[in-house]
Amino acid sequence: MDDSPRWYRPAPDVPLLVGSATALLGYLVPWFRASRLHQWSYSGWTYLEAEGGWTWLVVVSLGIAVLAGLWAGRSLACAKLAVGAAVAGMFLASAVVAVSLGALPERDSINWVGELPFEMGMPLMAVGFGTVVARALGTVRRPVEA
Repeated sequence: MDDSPRWYRPAPDVPLLVGSATALLGYLVPWFRASRLHQWSYSGWTYLEAEGGWTWLVVVSLGIAVLAGLWAGRSLACAKLAVGAAVAGMFLASAVVAVSLGALPERDSINWVGELPFEMGMPLMAVGFGTVVARALGTVRRPVEA
């Protein structure tokens, strides 16, 4: 029999854990390529390698969400922490992507964003953050299981 305390043994909330991890992966892989020649791309990893700075807040927020998601099935406080950190990561990632779009050269088309060659990062972030938000609606209201 395991003598370790109950709080020490992880009991993940799978949707929170997978959603947070997917959003983190989506942040790190390319969101879109800035040139048709595919010479370079925008992504969280690119920012972290080049300058880092405030873009680290996204990685830290989503890292907290992933870690708290490991215990979210056993602790309501961890579930709330996972949701809060993931939502904070969602807002911060949105700001980073908005800054990236603002840094692109001006285009002639009115729908120039739609003409960008999108990569996997944006859909992964959308699926990950959507999963977290959908799970949050039920997670923070459920009773803690004994």
